[in-house]
Amino acid sequence: MKTMYGIQILYSKTHQALQYALSLTYKTQEETFKLLPSFGYMLEQQNPDTMIDLQCDEDGKIFYFFMSLGASLIGFRRCIRPVIAVDDTDLKGRFRGTMFVITAQDGNK
Repeated sequence: MKTMYGIQILYSKTHQALQYALSLTYKTQEETFKLLPSFGYMLEQQNPDTMIDLQCDEDGKIFYFFMSLGASLIGFRRCIRPVIAVDDTDLKGRFRGTMFVITAQDGNK
């Protein structure tokens, strides 16, 4: 800003402005998690053979979400190499948990 417009702005003010602009553009994390059931339903409707499983705890918070696109399931059935790699990563931030990713390699790598 100083170079382009000759204005000096504190980093904290810039960060606050960015966060405000993002809040106007995108939904909060809580709002997007509430959309997950409808997202899963639309995936099942638009992608044949897609599997979705969503489980919530007593408070209605998402405890478990499984998604496998139909095209991926068909591809797994036709894998030449019977090797499936499983990896996980810890989710950080306000919503903690673990995300598992499972992949396989086809004949074209």
